[in-house]
Amino acid sequence: MTASSRWLLGLARVRPGDRVEAGERRQPRFTGTVSEVAPPLGIVWVLEDGTGLRRLVSVRHHRLRRCELAAAV
Repeated sequence: MTASSRWLLGLARVRPGDRVEAGERRQPRFTGTVSEVAPPLGIVWVLEDGTGLRRLVSVRHHRLRRCELAAAV
């Protein structure tokens, strides 16, 4: 999996279906697919890769950046 080197500043350009990596204190925490976005609240729901859990992510406490699935070999 590859991730953009740039962290997203806010949720204005985040949409359901986007693949993102969420991090705390500059450390990656998990990756997944955005299911819902609430820009006025500063939150996004992400379906976590591997577990399928729906995680609530606050941009106040996390950083987000776009990522893509690695190509199958």
